[in-house]
Amino acid sequence: MMPARTTVFPRVVLWFRVYGWFMVAYSLGIAALSLVFFLMSPEDLDMTRGEAVVLGSILLAMGVIFAVAHVPPLVSAPRPWSWVYSLVIICLGLSSCAVVACVPLLIFWLKPEVKAYYGKE
Repeated sequence: MMPARTTVFPRVVLWFRVYGWFMVAYSLGIAALSLVFFLMSPEDLDMTRGEAVVLGSILLAMGVIFAVAHVPPLVSAPRPWSWVYSLVIICLGLSSCAVVACVPLLIFWLKPEVKAYYGKE
C-alpha cells in the first residue's frame, strides 16, 4: 500500500525539473558535439581518423545515455522510486560543472516535505 502523498507542491520540485531539462539539453549538446569528430578531417583535429571516431563515439554514447537517464523523473508521477531516482540524478550532477545547482537542490531535496510529496516516509 502506498503512503498518502501530500498535495503541497514543494518549490524544489520545479527547480529540479528546470535542472533536469537543462541537463537533458546539455547532454544532447554533448552528443551533437560528436558530429565534429565524425565530420571534420582528422588533420584539422590533429589526430588520426581512428582516434576521432573513438572520441566521437564516446561523446555520442555518453551524451545520449545521460540525456535518456535524466528523463524518467521528469515525466513520471511523484512516487517513492521517483524521489530516489531524482536523488541519484542530483548526486551524479555533483561530479560535473552542475555542482553549483546540485548542492542547493540536494539540501532542499532531503527535506521532509519533499519526501512527503513523493510518498516517501
